Amino acid sequence: MKTASTARFGRREIGLLAACLTLVGCPEEKVVCPPGHTAQGIYCYPNAPPDAGLQPLDVGSGDTGKNTKDSGGTDTGAVNDTAGAKDVGAKDTGPVDTGPQDTGPKDAGPPKSPVGAACADDLDCLVGLSCFSWTKGYCTMLSCNAAGGQACPGTSACWGESKAKHICVLQCDEPKDCRVDDGYSCKRLTNKFGGIDARLCVPSGKAPTGLKCEKPLDCKGEATCITDMAGGYCARIGCGPSDPCGAGTACVLRNGKPMCLKTCVADVQCDVGTKLPRKCVARTDLQKKPVKVCLDSDKAGAIGEPCGADLDCDSGKCVLVAKGTCKVGGKACLTDQQCGAAGPCVADKAKEQGVCGKVCSNKQGCPTGSVCVPGDQFLIGTCQPQCKGPQDVDTCKPLPGTSCVFGQPIAPPFGSASPTYACARVVKGQPGSLCTKKDDCASKDCTTNTKGTAGYCTAECGGNNPECPFGTRCIKAGLSQCEKMCAVDYDCPPLMACQTGGGGKKLCQIP
Repeated sequence: MKTASTARFGRREIGLLAACLTLVGCPEEKVVCPPGHTAQGIYCYPNAPPDAGLQPLDVGSGDTGKNTKDSGGTDTGAVNDTAGAKDVGAKDTGPVDTGPQDTGPKDAGPPKSPVGAACADDLDCLVGLSCFSWTKGYCTMLSCNAAGGQACPGTSACWGESKAKHICVLQCDEPKDCRVDDGYSCKRLTNKFGGIDARLCVPSGKAPTGLKCEKPLDCKGEATCITDMAGGYCARIGCGPSDPCGAGTACVLRNGKPMCLKTCVADVQCDVGTKLPRKCVARTDLQKKPVKVCLDSDKAGAIGEPCGADLDCDSGKCVLVAKGTCKVGGKACLTDQQCGAAGPCVADKAKEQGVCGKVCSNKQGCPTGSVCVPGDQFLIGTCQPQCKGPQDVDTCKPLPGTSCVFGQPIAPPFGSASPTYACARVVKGQPGSLCTKKDDCASKDCTTNTKGTAGYCTAECGGNNPECPFGTRCIKAGLSQCEKMCAVDYDCPPLMACQTGGGGKKLCQIP
């Protein structure tokens, strides 16, 4: 297309130019263009604006810009070119524009859920988890820790929902950690199927404290089902001064565990509408205040079980075993001697510990499961729990300063007691305690193995000497000494053996 600048050339000028092109030596006519224009041939074209995508027009030889007959040489330009070569504009070298394009990560749909989250099906849960049929779904791993199973991920724990069904359940510290709006609570569970004591996010039941139950999920809120009580009993496990029980319940020890039990005044308040035994029984709470709670029996703690007062023990005697803790390390203690270098023993009412016990003698025996361990007076002692051997650390745990020792208990009435394991104190430096050199023993007498790397303290016995403590026996062979009793080699110091010695008794000796 011509601009206004090209219009100034008339037919005369065009004809002269065509005639000159056919003659040799025809003088050249110079075309002068106005500002902003560029001469091409006999035409002036406006300069293209920047990035306008325009290219100069191809006027060819003898091309007038119109579809006219070429009077000069053969025109090799485009036929019917209305303005020289066809203007196709500047070539766009950028990427083809196909509209907005998402270059981010591929949309994988809604995020997957971890253990404890709500779900509609397995696809809502992380890979490896399944949607369990609890209220509004519950992402979990099935058959955890079972034969061929896997450990639970993250902060979840494997719990036995039933004998045949172990699942991963989210652990918690308080109810708000769970899906409260969906009916879940942070339950304090002890379950014979799961074998754990833990706080887990599980569905809350409807039965309040004191009512019967079959499984933990029957009980309301944080309570679980105490299945070793006839008919089951909904109660919260774990309580104390800093973790009080709710209204209508009191924190009482049962089988060594503090739990929130239903309070009462009379037996009728404990009735659960069946023939299950329920009684309103006098106990003490963890602050040693008298209280009445609903239980299935008026029997209290057995020998060796924790107690706060005499009412908590079936024997009627709660023996104080710890009045505080050692100054260094915080170990429970009764005397400074128990602390040794970590002492003294700092008294603290909040950390006092008692254990159910009973005075015994050669005339007064002990209940089943306990043995009469002699004290300072050989024929008078206390009933202590019977244990299984040196590796049994749980039985003696409630009695600070004791361990499972093989020894000779005081004979019960009308018979002789056989040597057995019992929870007893082994005082450092006294006969039976470990030593490597004589200065480790109060008697300055240490019997060691052949390498001198381990041994036990001995002392003279008989006559006016003190009686041998539990775990040792006075052997009269020349000089009478307290020697360490044993049932197996494991009862003896390293590189010493359990062999039959004087008096036909098995003793720790150098092999």
